[in-house]
Amino acid sequence: MTKRSHQVDHLDPLTREALSFILRLKSGEATVGDAERLIDWRGRSPAHEHAFRDAVKCWRAIGQALASGRPTSVPRRRRAPASKSRS
Repeated sequence: MTKRSHQVDHLDPLTREALSFILRLKSGEATVGDAERLIDWRGRSPAHEHAFRDAVKCWRAIGQALASGRPTSVPRRRRAPASKSRS
């Protein structure tokens, strides 16, 4: 598993779904049915709508970073130090 796919696996499931919708709609192969499914999905709950809005922000940030040719810094979560068990 690559580092990137590992990072995607840690995304909230709703955010992953929202990003999947965006990727499909931006692919150039989206259908009216795809757009209708997104509308239905967003209407399921406020959490679905929130996840979609977050995914759109992420998509826009990626586009801006690609357009500028410079990577943008993203704050990373700090991991707790691994505890060493002594035998």
